[in-house]
Amino acid sequence: MRRKLPVFVMAVCFTTFTGVAYCGADARQSGVVSCAQATETRPHTGNAYRRSVSNEDYAFSARIPDGLIGWRGVAQDAPFHGFAIFLDSRMEACIIFEVHIRVDDDTARSSSSTTSVQLGKAQGLQWINEGRISNSDVSNIHLLFSFRQPDQTDDGEVLLITPTSRLKATKAIYDAFVRSIKFGDKRGHQ
Repeated sequence: MRRKLPVFVMAVCFTTFTGVAYCGADARQSGVVSCAQATETRPHTGNAYRRSVSNEDYAFSARIPDGLIGWRGVAQDAPFHGFAIFLDSRMEACIIFEVHIRVDDDTARSSSSTTSVQLGKAQGLQWINEGRISNSDVSNIHLLFSFRQPDQTDDGEVLLITPTSRLKATKAIYDAFVRSIKFGDKRGHQ
């Protein structure tokens, strides 16, 4: 008589630089994520940022693209750690902005083919990943940044998630948003 061995199912997950955990075969196989995988924020939930956003703690300001809204998705009194801008009603394309205070010195995160980006006084590295999710071609543009203040170092990510077929149009919106981000602006407020 054959003995039945227990079956173990292993879930594969990975965590991004900004702490977002991605699980599932699509993320593991393609290296790209969807807006639904990248953020729990949804339109009309939490704080809404129109036209501009700034934060004194992180000393930054940014311009929200015309006609779009940045959604924070948390309670008004929750600490600021970023927001999501949805570029379409189906939430297939979005820009995720995340920022946090560095708590360790593990900063060696980049791809082999990166481009240097300046965000005011912050330094960033940008690269693109392309892959498939649910039989759709998806592009992710990652921009990891660091900003050293006198009493803290802030790290974060700006992430464009878009169907590859719309990359040119959505990247134009993303590029305008990235150009508007300025770190080192102590006039910023939450």
